[in-house]
Amino acid sequence: MKTEIILKEGYPFIFTSGALFIFSLLFKFNVFLQLLLFLVFAFFVYFFRNPERVPEDESKGAIISPSDGEIIEISETVAPVVNKEMIKISIRLSIFDVHVQRSPIAGEITAKEYIHGLFLTLNDNKASELNEQHRVLFSNSEKIVVNQIAGFITRRIVDFGLFGKVRLGERYGMIMFGSQVDLYVPKNTNIKVTEFQKLKAGESLIGFLNES
Repeated sequence: MKTEIILKEGYPFIFTSGALFIFSLLFKFNVFLQLLLFLVFAFFVYFFRNPERVPEDESKGAIISPSDGEIIEISETVAPVVNKEMIKISIRLSIFDVHVQRSPIAGEITAKEYIHGLFLTLNDNKASELNEQHRVLFSNSEKIVVNQIAGFITRRIVDFGLFGKVRLGERYGMIMFGSQVDLYVPKNTNIKVTEFQKLKAGESLIGFLNES
């Protein structure tokens, strides 16, 4: 299946800003305004880019980052959906990151939960609990949860509709604009990342499942 270079979710933003830029040229708007409209158009094209990614490690048990961004916290807590103690890896996205999320393991999507919540700023400690979020359970020999969390500006989490079998690094959804993704992995996972490390979805190695 052919992959979109630009996500269709971005078309309304790209076409509207592009039309406004062309309109400004045709009617000879102020040069500063023309430049501003062009930058807005260019930003939307850049934001909704959908690059190909190759996993850093595809060996058995490999866990690949589900999201672009920076790790802001690694801790142990009770994971949603499965309701058991797991390692949580919180990944904060900036508006300059690719906002597509990808399957962290090869296996199956076996459950989803959409939580309608608030839109607190992600600097608020309660945001990961109270904000709107979409939780997806990935399963093979182990279970992994990925939670997409909307931020203050973000007002939409997109589900691409996948259910059942997924490939390692396969795209399954996105969050509009700045946001956070929490990855929950089993406590015996061999973690290969540290806090403040930058990650790329579908590419960066998180660690390995201990399948013994």
